[in-house]
Amino acid sequence: MAVGGKQLRPLQPERGRRSICVVTSVIGHRGEDDAAMAALARLFAEDGDDVTLLWVPGQEAPSSQAVAAHRDALEATSVRLDVLARSDQLLPSLATPESRSAALLHYLERSGHDLVYAPLEGGLPYFTLLAAETAAFAVPPIVIVAHAPAEWELEADKAFMGSTAAIAVAFMEKYCAEMADSTVCASAALRKWMVSKGWKARKASVIPLLRDAADQAGPLLSTGKGSAGELVVLAGWRNRDGLTLLCDALDVLAPTAPKDLTITAFGPFGKIMGEHSGGLLVRRAEQWPFRLNLVPNADLNTGLDRAARTGALAVVPARAASTGAAVAACIEAGLPVVATNVGANAEAWVVEAGQPGLVDPDPAALAQAITAALGSPPRPRRIDRLRQNRQAWLDTRDPSRKRARKGAGPSPLVSIVMAHRNRPSYVKQAIAAVEAQTYANLELVLVDDGSDQDEARRLLDALEPGFRQRGWKILRRPHRHLGAARNAGVRAARGELLLFVDDDNALFPEAVEHFVRAMSASAADICTAFQLIFYEDSVPEDRGDGLIQYLPLGGPDALGLIHNVYGDANAMVRRSVFERIGYLVEEPGYAMHDWEFFARASLAGLKIRPIPKPLYWYRSKPDGMFRTSNWYDNRRPVLKTFGSRQFDGAALLHQLAIAQNTARSEIESARENLRYRPAYRDHLELCALEPNSDAALQKLAGIANRVGRSETAAGLLGRPAATRLDAAERTGDGGGPTALAHEVLKTARLLTPRVSALPLLLVAPDGGGVFLRPHTDGAVAASLDHQFPAFFRSIEATVEIAHADAPALDFALALARPDQTIDWHGDIAGQTLAFSGWTTVADKFMRRSLVATLRVRRKMPLSIMLAVRFAGSPNGSPTNAFFRTLTLIGD
Repeated sequence: MAVGGKQLRPLQPERGRRSICVVTSVIGHRGEDDAAMAALARLFAEDGDDVTLLWVPGQEAPSSQAVAAHRDALEATSVRLDVLARSDQLLPSLATPESRSAALLHYLERSGHDLVYAPLEGGLPYFTLLAAETAAFAVPPIVIVAHAPAEWELEADKAFMGSTAAIAVAFMEKYCAEMADSTVCASAALRKWMVSKGWKARKASVIPLLRDAADQAGPLLSTGKGSAGELVVLAGWRNRDGLTLLCDALDVLAPTAPKDLTITAFGPFGKIMGEHSGGLLVRRAEQWPFRLNLVPNADLNTGLDRAARTGALAVVPARAASTGAAVAACIEAGLPVVATNVGANAEAWVVEAGQPGLVDPDPAALAQAITAALGSPPRPRRIDRLRQNRQAWLDTRDPSRKRARKGAGPSPLVSIVMAHRNRPSYVKQAIAAVEAQTYANLELVLVDDGSDQDEARRLLDALEPGFRQRGWKILRRPHRHLGAARNAGVRAARGELLLFVDDDNALFPEAVEHFVRAMSASAADICTAFQLIFYEDSVPEDRGDGLIQYLPLGGPDALGLIHNVYGDANAMVRRSVFERIGYLVEEPGYAMHDWEFFARASLAGLKIRPIPKPLYWYRSKPDGMFRTSNWYDNRRPVLKTFGSRQFDGAALLHQLAIAQNTARSEIESARENLRYRPAYRDHLELCALEPNSDAALQKLAGIANRVGRSETAAGLLGRPAATRLDAAERTGDGGGPTALAHEVLKTARLLTPRVSALPLLLVAPDGGGVFLRPHTDGAVAASLDHQFPAFFRSIEATVEIAHADAPALDFALALARPDQTIDWHGDIAGQTLAFSGWTTVADKFMRRSLVATLRVRRKMPLSIMLAVRFAGSPNGSPTNAFFRTLTLIGD
């Protein structure tokens, strides 16, 4: 079979070809966890299945070149690549987890796959599983692959839920794990965590993540060298990866370890408490006698290959582990490894491999284990569990179905409750949509909320005969607003199932049928649904003219306080719900009756399920009730409802409040601490860059070169170890003496305007410095506003009189607050924060130094002030007073 001009390997038709869709959110070398789904697709294709790898990249669509490269590589292994960048039913950008999940549902609806594998992370299959629960369409069996749920990641990385999107993802992931036909956890430790959080995951199976056979081929065999001279660090930048734990251990190890030891760590880089992870390693390495290699944009396989080729000792210093993949890879490759005894690492450990034992995640314990392994290198056996692992994954292709699509059941009476006031043209369209329903056993209760327009009253009169003939009802009531009208309709209705329909919306013909089926299949108390939005006075004829813009999840209650996650008012409700929680709020002018009612129901433990399928047209007009109401008034009843009840999700709101209102300086304390140490100005600038950008790598290389680690710098830039950085590639001198650049000197402004035919202030080109001309009326001063950085100690100037006939001059240097005004005829020291004193210079063309030093460091930038005056009586000679250089001193 040829695809795109390439000949593909033949499949195995005798076994019967399943059509399998494997979903992934990433492709490429992002880590062993991310590569597992692509490896799974290749395994199934190798075994004869017809496999599509569906890439859902999310907000940033990949380039056509990247897609083409991945497609070629996958087609060579008989895997088809589809990229899901948008859905015709949604807005173009898949910017939210809800939109990505809905797009996946739309793809699967038309793809016809027999089986779907999807990652738990991100909650991608949420709406697909919700469609299965509500019988919205015949969903194929869904197998969930779980390795690091969002809530687990936050706990492992010591972070709070910092956004409503994070809370939504955590809710979606839990539902997916519980509702999938089969859930596979990467470790028993992860399954145990799920159960501890109240997830219904006790029956989830445990299979280690799959790695490609190609990644575990011959090159990953240890050289068997007698003594390891290198530590290969298999740790990323996240808190859970333990990079700071490793640094603490190396601090302990430094006094006694071999001086020729090399530490090799791999990118991609990130930020640890705000500090660039590569910068952190270089900074901490100042205390180590070891060589340091930093390899950017690498992955697990790169680290394994390095350890195998050099005979290095691998180190896995994790603080938390949900997969144990790095440890398992070392054991499978026969590479000696020292690892921490956390989470799934213990499951990946094999006693028969002859590896050093796992150690506690403690710096001293880790240092001791590394020392022992360096002194007496282990000779581990290679334990190949690939065959067993592959077979376990192949066996997951026959999951037992959790649900079967139910046939037609009883057809209970459905009462459609429609409130109306003075919108005759709209209500006619809404009634016509009810009359077109495919579901027969229904009644319509039309509640007129005091219409006072003649056209509306005439329409009601005209509708009366037809309603009586059908057994439907029209209730004419005084104007009491929407909530009271709907409640009146509920009381007058006869059905056990009530469907609210707004008079400006229009049901699709199959809507009631779908609602009834969903209520039966899901056993929900309330079902809401997706909608197609339109903006015209007439209902569109083609559903292709509408888009789904509102994607309600049905929860969690933690988000239900912030916005309506439950669904629109056009919802089906069991009559028993009103008996349990009461009726809708009847407050005049209130436009969010549905939100408050759904929140009350959910907080009472009732089950709300959105049907992830558009079932009606939703008219959006500027004069609609929602758009003309006040957001504050709309939220008061919701706030009251939540305030009177306790609910499980309250802790998430506490986290959200803390995360969004904690100062950045506290969350990013490592970055903030760099501000207090002028020696690390370059590190601070590095923190502001995207961690893996070319600019960041260049900056990091410059920092490494400045502290004498030219090999580290060369490795970052992909050059031979002997390469030195060009001057243009060096960073500044960090916290050592730092000369102010010409561009900074050009910002100087005159503080003492005097009447003069000649300029009093000039900035010389080509590094000539700042020129000040003294005046007969007194000192001439200039300021470099805000140019003395926080936490620096001193400013040093070199001054010079550059004319043979000039008289003696006094030079001075001061530091002051930017808003401070100085009287240059008065006591300068008493008015400034630091003052050099007046220094008399009589010699010509001889440079002198003067220094202004702060008594205590300041957390705010200060202004640098330069001043010159005649030391004696002016004699009319040229002056030419120069501040040639200005140098910042950190200590």
